[in-house]
Amino acid sequence: MTYRLSIHQIEQSCLFDLTWGNGQRLTASVPFPEILLSLYQAWRRAYLGYYKQALRGRVAATGQVKGSPVDWHSQLVQAEARFLSEFHRWLKQGELFDLRSQLATPRDSLSELGGDAGKPGGKTSLFLTCSPLEIARFPWETWEFGRHIEVVRSPPLIRAQTLPRQSFRRGKARVLAILGDETGLNFTGERLALKRQRHLLDVHYLGWQPGEETRALKQRICQAIADPKGWDVLFFAGHSNESALLDGQVAIAPHTALSIKDLSPYLQQAQQRGLQFALFNSCSGLDIAQSLISLGLAQVAIMREPIHNEVAQEFLVQFLQGLGTGDTVQAALRGACEFLKLEKNLTYPSAYLVPSLFRHPDAQPYQVQPCGWRGLWRRCRPSKLEVIGVSSLLLLSLVPNLQHELLEQRVAVQARYRHWTGQVAVEEVPPVLLVMVDQQTFQRQNLTHYKPIDRQLLGTIFAAVMETGVPVVGVDYLLDLPDPRGQDEVMRQVLAESVQRQIWSVLITVRNPGGDWIPVHPHVAEGSWILQGDAWVPFWRIRPRRPSSRHRNAFSYQLAIAHRLGQQPLDESRGESRERQVQQFLQDDPEQGLSPWAELHPVTLFSYRLQQRWLQPLLDFSLPPEMVYETIAAWELLESGESALGELKRRDWSEAIAIIAPGGYYEAGIDRDGGDNLPSPAAIRYWRRQRGQAAMGFTGGEAHAYMTHHFLTNHLVIPIPDSWWLLGMALILKGGTIYAQEGLAWRGRRWLWSGLGAIAAYGLFSLQLYITAGVLLPWLFPGLVIALYSLEIWQEDGL
Repeated sequence: MTYRLSIHQIEQSCLFDLTWGNGQRLTASVPFPEILLSLYQAWRRAYLGYYKQALRGRVAATGQVKGSPVDWHSQLVQAEARFLSEFHRWLKQGELFDLRSQLATPRDSLSELGGDAGKPGGKTSLFLTCSPLEIARFPWETWEFGRHIEVVRSPPLIRAQTLPRQSFRRGKARVLAILGDETGLNFTGERLALKRQRHLLDVHYLGWQPGEETRALKQRICQAIADPKGWDVLFFAGHSNESALLDGQVAIAPHTALSIKDLSPYLQQAQQRGLQFALFNSCSGLDIAQSLISLGLAQVAIMREPIHNEVAQEFLVQFLQGLGTGDTVQAALRGACEFLKLEKNLTYPSAYLVPSLFRHPDAQPYQVQPCGWRGLWRRCRPSKLEVIGVSSLLLLSLVPNLQHELLEQRVAVQARYRHWTGQVAVEEVPPVLLVMVDQQTFQRQNLTHYKPIDRQLLGTIFAAVMETGVPVVGVDYLLDLPDPRGQDEVMRQVLAESVQRQIWSVLITVRNPGGDWIPVHPHVAEGSWILQGDAWVPFWRIRPRRPSSRHRNAFSYQLAIAHRLGQQPLDESRGESRERQVQQFLQDDPEQGLSPWAELHPVTLFSYRLQQRWLQPLLDFSLPPEMVYETIAAWELLESGESALGELKRRDWSEAIAIIAPGGYYEAGIDRDGGDNLPSPAAIRYWRRQRGQAAMGFTGGEAHAYMTHHFLTNHLVIPIPDSWWLLGMALILKGGTIYAQEGLAWRGRRWLWSGLGAIAAYGLFSLQLYITAGVLLPWLFPGLVIALYSLEIWQEDGL
């Protein structure tokens, strides 16, 4: 929010005119007490009497102020108290109540209309204009409205607009330091103060040299001000004074002065080349400041009264320290005044009342940008809101259960997007044939024992599946114990026949509590005939291959690699086991194996220690089941004679894999009854609703079918971790906020709407990227980060 307050003395009264927002206005007229001018003059006499030596107010031949040997310190303290007491009593008159209330009440920035071009760090700017010059000398900055109000001054007449704020100059801020007439003064303090900030400021000194001609000095100063390289800051130290006709004067050498009117053309060139701020650490600079702001300069700091040499140097030290810590010139000037008031009031009484900052209403508060790592840190340092918001989201993104739930919902949204955009291609022959041994199969075969599965039934199903022409058959049943009914021989004969017909057989295995992997019972098959794979499916993710003697490949991986081997000419006469053939195949030509993402990524392995699964590929349930596998009940395959089997034979299954798996009956499971019956993923529920199917569970065999499809087709979707992308998005948006703070980006509501649009565009982009490139970008947490930074910029703009 920006307020503009004009105070005009008209004869014996003062008119206060406050404007803000879209045409809102408050006016008040109060009598002007003549005693106020008398008290001000009494304070000024005491002030000049105390600081009678080494004042920076002499221009040309002006002499020093003479005083009588009295206790000027006591006189000054009393005069200040009387003047400020009367000044504040006058400002508390009833006619100004509405005006004071409007300014003293902090406004909710979200309820205001219009932006605040001058609001630094949540402050409200009050641009104060006073006329005539007599009342402009009053310390209006002491008028207390609350810490939310920043009082800056503005001249009554502004002839030129300030130029749009350019991007910060790379490297150190260029400072032109003009050291004027040093008669009776000492600029050592200024040089030391500027030197201490050499990591921030590139200072170029300019001043009179003994014996130099006046004309040459003036020419040199003018050319330096208009340097084509440009300046960020103009600094002047020395004698200066008010001059209404000449817009103020500065002494550049003994008995030699330059007026601001003389310097105007060169100052305008400097402004066009990036000059942002001018500091006149000299006396009586009201005319100087008003004329420079009227020319279009962004901001000028001056001393309204004569200033003692030591006070000027102490002020500069504190002011530069504030700039060095990242303060704006407005905050740095306020901090320097508070230091003089609280820490140096006994030594330099009333000095804090003298400095003032003038600013063009269209200008942003200037802030020196440090270079190097300090500058990078200063610009990128997160705010309190950013730290709390991003840290909270980061912690939430690392919660495993929340990750699982968000991923499931994200894949469900992906399924809808794939369906709505028609990006579903169902092949005539899917890559996997899933033969489901369901409850009805047991009933039709008059079997009452479900566990362990009847080996004769399993062998018969296996034999029927081989007739379809599939090159690889997987069995999702653990065959580690002998069949109590003595039917192991049936299964053994079928597996032996599969070896003769060069059909690859893959069975599951699990690790027992002792740590060993459970082998197939020798009455069922020889170990050399088959491959075995780990049956575990981890949290709807791919189980990557982990080359290690302590780890087994996933069941689905073994199926896919067996399919790849079935397409290669192999020498069966060597008598090597199927497992040995796989190992030799991968060793001889690794590039003929599966996708590199089928191997366990080192980052994923490391993340296991943090209870995370970074970059571990997903089971892509956004693909409809019919695109992944075709299901047939085992009883249909066995009882329908040639009808069902003949239908399968008429289709080419030579590129497919068959999996014989439990079909949802209660006893299915390895470690417990029902362990194979899993909750249906959200995306699978969506596809079933679209097909008009009843709600049902999701079996381990279906999960294996999805994983096998992904290995077989190299369809591996890599999820980018929420925490990674959240931090990456925060860094990108932090750069955007820096860009916006420099005045080069859209502000206010436009930035907010841009943020909302970015969330929607990012969501659509991530949905399509999932399909096109197989990369899952998280949506919720990055979207919340975009909203967080958009809200922060919106609030900073005071909208």
